Amino acid sequence: MSFPSSIWSAILSVRQDPERVKDLVVRRYREPIYEFVRRQGLPHEDAEDVTQEVFLRVCREDFLERADRQKGKFRTLLLAVTRHVIGQYRRYELSERRDRRRQISLGDFDAPVDPPSDEEFDRLWVRNLVAQAMDRLKDDPMIRALRLQMEGRSYQEIGAALGKSVTDVTNYIHRAKERLRRQIEEIISEYSGREQAPAEIADLMRLV
Repeated sequence: MSFPSSIWSAILSVRQDPERVKDLVVRRYREPIYEFVRRQGLPHEDAEDVTQEVFLRVCREDFLERADRQKGKFRTLLLAVTRHVIGQYRRYELSERRDRRRQISLGDFDAPVDPPSDEEFDRLWVRNLVAQAMDRLKDDPMIRALRLQMEGRSYQEIGAALGKSVTDVTNYIHRAKERLRRQIEEIISEYSGREQAPAEIADLMRLV
C-alpha cells in the first residue's frame, strides 16, 4: 500500500493506517524542525527530545484528525507547535534550575540572544524541500551536474567530472533547475490545499 499523494489525504486517513501516516509526517518534516530547535540554542540531546515531543503531539490521532487545511498552512501549524514545545521546555528548565537554587535569569531561557525568525524556519523548510525533490529526481547527467554545483564545484570542474563541455554543463544545470523547481512545487502541493498551493509556492520559491 502506498501513501496518498497529498499529505492532507494521508492525515485524513489516520484512522485507517495511523502508524504509516505518522511515519510519513515525521520522515518528511523532522529535519527542519530539529534544525530550527538547535538554532534556538538547545544542545543536541535536548533538541532531539524537543523534536520528538513536537511530533508526538502532531502525530496524535486526535490532533491529525482536527488538523484543517482551511485554517492555516501545514508549515505554519508545525512551526506553532514547535514554538509552543520550546516555550514549555524553557519554562521547565527554568523551574528545575530554580528548584536547585541556581542563580539564573529569566532571560537566559525565555529568549535566545538572537532567536531564529519565521523566515529562518522557512529557509530550513525550503532546504528540506530541495533535499526531498533531489531524492525524487532521476540521477542522470543533468541532475549530477546540479548536485556538483550545489557542492560548490565550478562549471569547469563539473565539466571535467562529467566529461562534458562548459556549454553542456550550463545547459544541464539550467534544465535540472527547472526540473527541480517543478518537483518542489509538486511537493508543496502535496501538503497545501488546492486553494493554498499557489500562495505557498510563491512564498517559498523566493527562497530557493
